[in-house]
Amino acid sequence: MDRELSQTEIKEFMASNGLDSEVLDERDEALEAWPLKWEGLAKGFMDYLQDRFTAIEHRLDRQEQLERERHPCHKDRI
Repeated sequence: MDRELSQTEIKEFMASNGLDSEVLDERDEALEAWPLKWEGLAKGFMDYLQDRFTAIEHRLDRQEQLERERHPCHKDRI
């Protein structure tokens, strides 16, 4: 089992398992593009979370401001 496979054996194995080189060569993109896509996806998700937290913080600040305006004597509690 320590022998090297010939090019013919490799090609036959690929063809018998549906791994024809034409199919592999017809991929839409190279594997090198995947890390960039994942990085973009992660960055987009983090930007989305940051936007959501910023919006929540803004709404809480606004709610606290409205509460202080309604009850000026309780402004120290908030």
